[in-house]
Amino acid sequence: MDSEPITFDVSARFGEPTTVEGTVFAAEGPADERPVLVCLPGGTYTRAYWDLEVPGHEGYSFARAAAGRGFTVVTLDGLGTGESSRPAREVDLAVQAEGAAAVVAQLPDLLGRNAPVVAVGHSMGGYLALTQQAAHHSYAGLAILGTTNLPVVQLDLPPEVVAAAATPEGRVAVIDQIASAIPEPYILGDRAPMRSWFHLEDVPTAVIEADDASTLTVVPRRCAAESSTPGVTLAAAEAVRVPVFVAYGEVDVSPDPHTDAACYRSSSDVTLYLLAGSAHCHNMARTRQRLWDRLLDWCASAIVS
Repeated sequence: MDSEPITFDVSARFGEPTTVEGTVFAAEGPADERPVLVCLPGGTYTRAYWDLEVPGHEGYSFARAAAGRGFTVVTLDGLGTGESSRPAREVDLAVQAEGAAAVVAQLPDLLGRNAPVVAVGHSMGGYLALTQQAAHHSYAGLAILGTTNLPVVQLDLPPEVVAAAATPEGRVAVIDQIASAIPEPYILGDRAPMRSWFHLEDVPTAVIEADDASTLTVVPRRCAAESSTPGVTLAAAEAVRVPVFVAYGEVDVSPDPHTDAACYRSSSDVTLYLLAGSAHCHNMARTRQRLWDRLLDWCASAIVS
């Protein structure tokens, strides 16, 4: 199966030299009728989340599984993370969305076909996909995995913070408050405090070690603040008109997945899938293939060329 690292020059969008780094996985067999999948990883993760290699353990690459099903897959490092540029300006979800939108605009020339594009966003990548869709309408469908517009369960936010985030103005104030308490523009990733909800106990130690060794990156502080604020992409979710696939593990960030799915009130095609046997990092769960199969079936049937 062919995969190729690629540098997307998005300097024109930013007025300074700026690149988004990605990897393109070629579809096995004809891909003319299948959408292109653009995969956006979550916080602390590089694009390798979608193509995890574990010595002695096979089958942890969503990108290769999807390519084997006839989908062209493009995995991206969000701006400010991984191998992508770290702009001089403060990087928030809107800045990352600008970069990702510039990448999607280049795909027809790169791939030689004008196919519909589906965002597959995990966790913070889901917030990025929603922000991008609201501003740029880049996608023909959205797969939002482990992303909530409700208060994140594990953060256990004080009631006054949740109440303050109930309005758009309040959310901006909460984001400003969180970001102002972080001295550096980028936070060095540390997954140790999140281990209990990233993975269930049956995930092999070798898989977690390979994950930490090969996918860890910094998080832009503004993105971290936004992703910690309830409802940060609620307006974007409510405005989505394309088909939406929403999924969570049995241990995940949403306090109420059915309420989360109801946020997509403008879409006439909303699928909710709850993955048993999985925590937040679905791609390492023993049941990951169930989610991948369901998601790829949805991509093949719900997205019209």
